Amino acid sequence: MRFSFPAAACLLLCAASTGTQQPVLQRTFVPGATQAYRVRLIVRTEVEGQRPERIGVQTFSDPFSRGAEAELTWLAARRIASVNADGSANIEETLGRFSNVIVKPRPEEDDEQAQKLADALEEALRRWVHAGNTSAGQRTLTYLESRSGALSMLKPDAAVFLDEAQPLLMTPWLLRALRPAVTLPSQPVRFGQGWQEPRAVELQHWTNAQGTESGEWLVAPDLPESAVRLHIVQQISGRIASGPELPAGADKTAEGTAEGRFHAESIVTLSLLDAHLIAATRSAVREITYTVPAPGLAEAPRFRGRLTVEIQMEEIR
Repeated sequence: MRFSFPAAACLLLCAASTGTQQPVLQRTFVPGATQAYRVRLIVRTEVEGQRPERIGVQTFSDPFSRGAEAELTWLAARRIASVNADGSANIEETLGRFSNVIVKPRPEEDDEQAQKLADALEEALRRWVHAGNTSAGQRTLTYLESRSGALSMLKPDAAVFLDEAQPLLMTPWLLRALRPAVTLPSQPVRFGQGWQEPRAVELQHWTNAQGTESGEWLVAPDLPESAVRLHIVQQISGRIASGPELPAGADKTAEGTAEGRFHAESIVTLSLLDAHLIAATRSAVREITYTVPAPGLAEAPRFRGRLTVEIQMEEIR
């Protein structure tokens, strides 16, 4: 997977510099400063479509839908280990007090396929919880954070791997979204003036891929004067021409019958004093739609697979 915009590895579509003379919000780090956060992760996987069903001499389309959900919570403690000459900081983030993984097959508990989806989610979250943890059930991540909130030197095991097919979209997004930090836009804090910019995107197995980012600083009467809220929406779409996302039997010849979409959205509350994260609600959806020719049916059945992630994060004071 290769992107032509900054911070592509974590799939955050950062806005390019606008050349504005107005000051932009930037992080201010103090060595030894700490924050603690309560984190909640919800993962859903869904499959829906139509099965051909023959009754007598006629073939009908029988719709189906199945899915599963898994949830995990933990505490994340961040410490600014040191501050560099350029104002960036070396961060230590300790994860601990993990909850049990809660799984919910859908729609019926005796649905074998739904149970398989639930089992896969449970295994993915449990594998991540136990990977690299100490005997005390904790794990410490180290990485570099710039004044604009860009992260580097993060290891892949800092994010949950959801057995995602190539090209990876949700996996690198999670690597960044699970951190109690914010990539700050180059747009000054001006309420009521949103922005939207296109992003050139190249993805393995996808053609005509396009990306956009839009954002807005929000007026929030419930916040104190020392805080501000930021809304960011990132989107990628394209046609799937090959690769593991195109299931066996899918119609590979009809234009537009296999499509991919990635939609990420975040609403974060930031301190105006040092731009640290106070709270965040983040979500991302990766969706694949395709058709499979079926003899006897006037229209080819349409299938959709969707992977959804929600993250809730709040500072503990």
